[in-house]
Amino acid sequence: MPLPTRFLPRLAAAAGAWCCAGAAVAQMPSWAPETPRVIEDRLRAEVLVFGAQIDTTLRLDPSLAVQGTPLDAEHDLGLDDSKLLTQAEITLLPGERHLVRLSGMSVSRSAQTLLERDIVFDQEIYRANERVDSELDLVTVGLTYGFRFVARERGEFTGTFGIQVVSVEANAVVRSRVIREAESGVAPLPLVGLEGRFDFTERMSAEARLQYLSARLDDVEGSIVDARTAVSWRLNPHMVFGLGWRHLSFDIDSQDQGTPGYVDLTISGPLLFVRASL
Repeated sequence: MPLPTRFLPRLAAAAGAWCCAGAAVAQMPSWAPETPRVIEDRLRAEVLVFGAQIDTTLRLDPSLAVQGTPLDAEHDLGLDDSKLLTQAEITLLPGERHLVRLSGMSVSRSAQTLLERDIVFDQEIYRANERVDSELDLVTVGLTYGFRFVARERGEFTGTFGIQVVSVEANAVVRSRVIREAESGVAPLPLVGLEGRFDFTERMSAEARLQYLSARLDDVEGSIVDARTAVSWRLNPHMVFGLGWRHLSFDIDSQDQGTPGYVDLTISGPLLFVRASL
């Protein structure tokens, strides 16, 4: 049954209003807020929890001519071979291509154990069956500059240069004979690296970082590797959760007359992080 002619103007007006409403939804006004994009982040703050497996071998020689005893710090001294660590970092992204990151982490371990063998450590001799209190602390603070060669919504690729300040303190005490041997050192170490991110979907991403140094300075030779890889899930434009793996290793061999010996320290394990951005 055809509509009466008097209803046609009302139908046309309703259709026009519906079309205008659809156009208004499709094209938001210029003053409406936009959803922020990852590549437009200007500040990122991250807290990371690291389930670290730790392996430490070291030897501190009395002199260049006399070697000390190679030590497995976890086995010989009873130090923890696993520890739950936390790390915090803040990344500033001034402009489209640059980033500046500040990060810090500390590992503090102590133990008391009965020695199973004689140990020559620096100028002291620790006897089998003596009770030794030992402590080994490591603190790292890093400042990194990065230039983003690729800066797109679905991915980033960045070259980095950083300074890692490493502080190490070692202490071994035999209370029965009032023997104490303490060593400490602080060194700023330059690192070069690469890092990147790739988005599989709007919410799922893969990211990786690598910083590396291998150098010889006078009578000291060493290398540092700091690497991590992760898969992240974006809850919203301002919050990201990630799960991955971290590897950090220090390998230092000294033929310096004042501190001959070596230290090999490896820290690796799974990580979980949360990152907020603005």
